[in-house]
Amino acid sequence: MDQRCRLRVIGENLDLAGSPAALRELAAALRSAGPAVEVPLRNGAFAQERGDGPLVIELRAAPTLVVRGADAALDEVWTALEAVAAAVPEDGAAAPHRHVEPAGSRGLVVTLDADDPLAALGL
Repeated sequence: MDQRCRLRVIGENLDLAGSPAALRELAAALRSAGPAVEVPLRNGAFAQERGDGPLVIELRAAPTLVVRGADAALDEVWTALEAVAAAVPEDGAAAPHRHVEPAGSRGLVVTLDADDPLAALGL
């Protein structure tokens, strides 16, 4: 089974979903990366560009989810990945998720992949 996160694009909405392990792995890779990194997803890539300024989220072809900004701004994405990975799904409730919606930019929803059988085990 592919343990990478997957990107869903529904109109203007971007949803990044994965098992707890996949979300934690992505957060760790992004936090420890240099000025630029591209991490493969199941169906595309996640690119991060460290620099100055506020958080910007955009979608490029292929598809590639791109986030850029200063470390303090990027921390909002990293924290969302870690928080959703640590969440415990509840029977009958919506999958744990967190919205990242920077002003003047596209929004991103980080979601625990309810279809992943390892999600229920916290793996």
